[in-house]
Amino acid sequence: MDRSRYPWKIFWLLLFGSVVGVAGLLPYLLTLFRKILSGGSLPMPLPVLITVQIMQNIILFAGFISLGLLLAPKAGIEMPVLERWFYGRATPLSKNAARLPLLAGVAVAALLLVIFYAFFLPRIPEWPMGVEAAMPIWKRVLACLYGAINEEIVARLFALSLFLWLLRRITRAQTPQASPVIFWIANVIIAGLFAAGHVPAAKIFLPLTPLVWAAIFSINGGASLAFGYLCWKRGFEAAILAHFSADFTLHVIGPMFFRG
Repeated sequence: MDRSRYPWKIFWLLLFGSVVGVAGLLPYLLTLFRKILSGGSLPMPLPVLITVQIMQNIILFAGFISLGLLLAPKAGIEMPVLERWFYGRATPLSKNAARLPLLAGVAVAALLLVIFYAFFLPRIPEWPMGVEAAMPIWKRVLACLYGAINEEIVARLFALSLFLWLLRRITRAQTPQASPVIFWIANVIIAGLFAAGHVPAAKIFLPLTPLVWAAIFSINGGASLAFGYLCWKRGFEAAILAHFSADFTLHVIGPMFFRG
């Protein structure tokens, strides 16, 4: 791939993927917030609100993607699969390029589920696990697309690339990829921001006690650390695959074990 030219093909694919992710999340959100929506407190008719939100997301993600694609090469974040598909990158892909991230996502999510069910859920009975457990499986599957595509665009392609680029500029690093120290500083910061991004949704359903904060940051922050590491070592696509398999384990398989 000629890195002097902007990767427009990757840009359009990721932007299309972000629209798919938003569309896939809508049935999940409409079910999750059914009581709130039925309260009649919406600022505009629901179809109009959905259209406006989709348009806003297209603009936002166009910005995240465009900046992320500029920063990623400077930060040492690679996209081996997409670059090979669209620009004929010569580097061969490993046989477990997809399998390892998928299995890693399942393993991380399984560990987090054990922690959640064993420690947090008995102490936070207000957690809306029952709402998700009663939701049709297809809605939960589609919602996984948003985490895998949209959240990874923001957290890894944009935010992680931005912090790695800034830290490399500050330390005047000359190596193609960030040092482990720089990477982990950036990865921990992103994990904290990623977890904090889930707080507003949790606030709708339950009071933000110290235990709830601990649950949000340990579950979401822990997963983010793993996705960031895979992105650094295996490329952006690995983070997408791991995030999808983790969300599938957490939101599709996990609620099957819930007994409300």
